Amino acid sequence: MCFQSGVCFDFVGIEARGFIFGPPIALAIGAKFVPLRKPRKLPGEVISEEYILEYGRDCLEMHVGAVEPGDRALVVDDLIATGGTLCAAMNLLAKLYSSEYILPIEKLSGVAEEEA
Repeated sequence: MCFQSGVCFDFVGIEARGFIFGPPIALAIGAKFVPLRKPRKLPGEVISEEYILEYGRDCLEMHVGAVEPGDRALVVDDLIATGGTLCAAMNLLAKLYSSEYILPIEKLSGVAEEEA
């Protein structure tokens, strides 16, 4: 998605509900959609980021080359509880030198931990 200013974004969706919101929005505005998936769900070469949950560990993976160095990514997910998944997504994108932007939904209080 590119604005008149020339700033462009890729839509990045976190499995699974980010897949519900991300693709229709990306399609409607002509942006690229990049899925972040649980381990061993994507074919081909991937990069990964492990993160800690309240009850253990998990991992997000993304195709190598899905986001180019310097791309800006808008991460789409259904909610932010502890922020662990969002941090993992941002770390994964940062491995490719992507710029991230967070647009929190004000009714959810989980963003407070991310801003601390």
